[in-house]
Amino acid sequence: LKAPAARLICAPPPPQAARQARQVTMAGQPHVVFLNMAAAGHMNPTLPLVAELDARGCKVTYFVDAAMREVVEAAGAQWRPFRYPQRPDLSGLPQALDELAVAEVVPEGIPEEEYSDFPSGILYWTEQMLPALVEDLQALAPAPAVLVYEPFLAAGRVAAKAMGIPAVGLFTMPGPGVFTMPSEKLEAHPWVDKPRRAIAERYGVDVLEDGMIMESYSPVVNIVTTIDALFAPPRTEQQIRRFGHFPFACVGVLMDTKVKRVSQSPGSGLAAGPAAAGRPGAGHDLGAALPTELLQEAQQAGRKVIFVSLGTVATNNAFWGKPFANFAPEEEGGRRPLSDITGKEFCQRVWRICFDALGGDNAFLVVLSLGPKEDVLEGLPPVPDNFVVRSIVPQLEMLRLSDAMVTHGGANSMHEALGFGVPLAVVPIFGDQPANADTVARSGAGVSFRDPMRTLSAASLRRAVAGLAAPGAGNSKRLAAQAVQQQLAAAGGVPAAADIVLKHAVAHHGPGAPEVGGA
Repeated sequence: LKAPAARLICAPPPPQAARQARQVTMAGQPHVVFLNMAAAGHMNPTLPLVAELDARGCKVTYFVDAAMREVVEAAGAQWRPFRYPQRPDLSGLPQALDELAVAEVVPEGIPEEEYSDFPSGILYWTEQMLPALVEDLQALAPAPAVLVYEPFLAAGRVAAKAMGIPAVGLFTMPGPGVFTMPSEKLEAHPWVDKPRRAIAERYGVDVLEDGMIMESYSPVVNIVTTIDALFAPPRTEQQIRRFGHFPFACVGVLMDTKVKRVSQSPGSGLAAGPAAAGRPGAGHDLGAALPTELLQEAQQAGRKVIFVSLGTVATNNAFWGKPFANFAPEEEGGRRPLSDITGKEFCQRVWRICFDALGGDNAFLVVLSLGPKEDVLEGLPPVPDNFVVRSIVPQLEMLRLSDAMVTHGGANSMHEALGFGVPLAVVPIFGDQPANADTVARSGAGVSFRDPMRTLSAASLRRAVAGLAAPGAGNSKRLAAQAVQQQLAAAGGVPAAADIVLKHAVAHHGPGAPEVGGA
């Protein structure tokens, strides 16, 4: 099945339209509302956009878990929680069905493993949050003009429909084609079907008619934080049938070094900032600041600075001590080699290989971001002398000083590194990461270690890093990364994303009957 002619918009709005949006914004101050989930990879691209809208005179309200309140307010938005009247202790999107939910929607005798994962509970929690969410939206003043939401959250489209305002999706992966759930199988389960029907009856929106579990895109527009060359359109038959005709607008990477970011997702076991300070680890102060001067001196001396980070998901409570199970990607022959591997086992295997591949070679100075867990170095050999290890590394600051990056290939890490022209060695874990690894390799801007249990070794990693960081103007990987860097900049970034949001906010208040809600 071939996708219909994609409504792919991969260029900034025309200057006249952008100027009009900015002028009307400053005069009328449209109220923009965000809905999101409390995860670093989903939050960080939205924060510069919030700051930009705030700078243009908009009022911004942001609904998300209380753990994100500090960064949301620092960006210029007013924070609001998701409310669940029957569960007043909750402020965000729970990761699984609780006892009350199980009693309500799960038939007796069903094994827990069938309904205990995040996708299984997401529509139940959507139904539970919607009444209070719509009530809170209706109470906002001035009335919201547009709603920007993470497409994992079907509540975005439903709430916008209830409010009669446009819904703008903001997808922080390279496109629908990099990530899909086996939705039709899950949709038949009562803990999915029952809330789906309840939402449709109350709000007139069947969230799975033209969407999927964790794939609730907007028929109005979906901002995608990538570029045309890296965009992954709907690819499965079900995706193409349900939302292959929806519009996607590529704006490049959304980042701003001046905006406060999320360092770790909730459940990491370690707060960012001062709470992390002073953590010892095999003679290293894991909570110390990034030694910027040391890195600059190393580069001035001709050494290559290598940044190693495996992101914020495998290193937090969700997977650190638990196998990846069904989240593990399927490789050739139907294998899932990571299904029985925990986050700790995977990360430590990669770190050990990094020690073996790059340790003791003063041609390299390696900065390794370990994540928050207390036992990160447990069972590993001593940290090599040419390694700097930290629990948390400020990624944008680090990328400015990097010659190459070894990464899990999360969408933000990939785009941010390429936004600085830094070539990549991608060691993917799950989700969109295997597809991102392939994309990096196809672009020429790095090396893919897809199926890392088979492909990654000390020898293969050393060859890759040496090639990525090779000196001279003829380094093809760096040249390719710099070419992508130019394309990302040309896509418009934060200003282009703000123009799209405000275009729909302005249109909503203008003449005619605009498309609203995403229904």
